[in-house]
Amino acid sequence: MATPSRALSFAIRLSIAFYMVFSFFVMQKARVHSPYDAAAELSQSKQEFILDSGRKKEGIQKQQQQQQELTTSSKIQTELHRPVSQILNNPKLPNWVKTYARWHAQQRKQYFDDIRANATSNVRFLISRCLSNDKCGGASDRLQEIPYSIMLANQTNRVLLVKWEKPASLENYLVVPEGGIDWTIPEDMFPKGENWHLRGKEDSELKIVSTIRRDSAAPKFRKYEVEELGGNKIYHEIFRLLFSPSEALSTRIQTTMKSLHLTPKEYSSVHLRVKYPVKGIKEDNFSFQKHKSQITGWATNAVNCAAELHPNSTIYVSSDNNDTVGYLLEESHFAQHYIDATKHKKHPMVVKLVARDYSTENEHVAFSQTTEVEGFMGVFE
Repeated sequence: MATPSRALSFAIRLSIAFYMVFSFFVMQKARVHSPYDAAAELSQSKQEFILDSGRKKEGIQKQQQQQQELTTSSKIQTELHRPVSQILNNPKLPNWVKTYARWHAQQRKQYFDDIRANATSNVRFLISRCLSNDKCGGASDRLQEIPYSIMLANQTNRVLLVKWEKPASLENYLVVPEGGIDWTIPEDMFPKGENWHLRGKEDSELKIVSTIRRDSAAPKFRKYEVEELGGNKIYHEIFRLLFSPSEALSTRIQTTMKSLHLTPKEYSSVHLRVKYPVKGIKEDNFSFQKHKSQITGWATNAVNCAAELHPNSTIYVSSDNNDTVGYLLEESHFAQHYIDATKHKKHPMVVKLVARDYSTENEHVAFSQTTEVEGFMGVFE
């Protein structure tokens, strides 16, 4: 019988022999024939491991970036095309708006059923229009009256419709959202030459009454929001019940937002109407340099207001004058502070100003000689 010391010695020798045999097979499998080769193989494996880890890290970061981009795209899509059902479920939206939306759809269907049956229809209409010979003003002049027109149409039992002939059909830029209030007028909806009774009384028995640029509409609706709704602003909700960006416009908006890294509800915006005829400024002979002191004061005040509401935020800047945008992004103290904050680690309270391409100004819907649909996309973007 072996003594414990002899048994231990045998076990050690057996382990060494097993290790040598195992190492031989490992070296053969790895195609190395000496400890130096093995060391080289291990070193190479280490480098490959490090590189592989780097690739995996880059892959994970790329996946995270792609996921973030998908999330941002989804947020943009949701904001651009918010479901009508979600709007109608807003508890702050007055019941008359919800009721009118349903009634409008029923009356519109009834009208088309009547004309297909060659029957006389009792459905009456209120048309917000800009025909080829009408003087309608710009896009804002025309669109800001729509919520009030909805309220007026509801009060007088009329189906609201919208018709633009200049500079182009409105449907090129804005369309009816799915399930929304259909304001469109197909070519065969009314007999050619039918009287649209411009400035007719809405509460009359006239079948069609039409309006052009009702300047008092927006102030009246804001007064209604304050006095009747306790300050609840529903203007934008009504607008979204009628309008959604066309496919072409939606694509442009998404492209711009992605290029500027804008995520819905995570940035502020400043819109400067500096050529509006006020305080000695006239649109027909406007000059940025002539009114620079006044304009830059307005611009600075506007950005300060946005920055106070959302400190350290990104602010999207737009204007009816590109020199104003250029001033803010290139010359203003906001631009310098941002450079100091990002490059020199100064000014911790800073805003980042961004804007789409401002090398050329938007065409004006009322005054431009352009006839191309694409030429006015920037107005709605």
